[in-house]
Amino acid sequence: MPKILFVCSGNTCRSPMAEALMKKALDMRGIEGWQVSSAGLMAMPGNSASENAKRALMEDFGIDIGSHRSKPVDLSLMADHDYVIALTLRHLQWLASKYGQYKNKIYFIGSFVSRDVDNAVKEYLSATDPYSTYYMRLYEDKIRSYEVEDPYGREIGEYKRVARQLWDYCCKIANLIEKHLLPPRP
Repeated sequence: MPKILFVCSGNTCRSPMAEALMKKALDMRGIEGWQVSSAGLMAMPGNSASENAKRALMEDFGIDIGSHRSKPVDLSLMADHDYVIALTLRHLQWLASKYGQYKNKIYFIGSFVSRDVDNAVKEYLSATDPYSTYYMRLYEDKIRSYEVEDPYGREIGEYKRVARQLWDYCCKIANLIEKHLLPPRP
């Protein structure tokens, strides 16, 4: 059974929303046999999803994430999942530096949306000086707008905007799964 792990910072806003929306996108297409979960780089174990994350998903998608409890990323989660999807480039960089043995299964969420973004991410990650003007411009022009910004502490409208962005991304990933176009499992 293929497994997807969405990763953000605290596992109370973005990644639990992504988990729930991915499950819905797969279910709507009748795709079975996939396990989806989430975790956070700095998650405190056992925290519930933020109130606005719960509200945004319930109001706009009819999804209840009230039972969600946060968990931190660890070695066993990395080993157990086939696709580890980072919601920002910084998350991807952190995961790759800490769990380098699993770098072939770590992806930036925007890479599933656009081949140009995927190519830009690969080029950026191979840079010897990612802080050069060229690479900073590459990040700003081709990568940054595909990151999923943290809505933590903001108004409900920002959570709903993030949920819609995640829904779009999850639908694109589900389409890739349905068409057998997702990269092969490592």
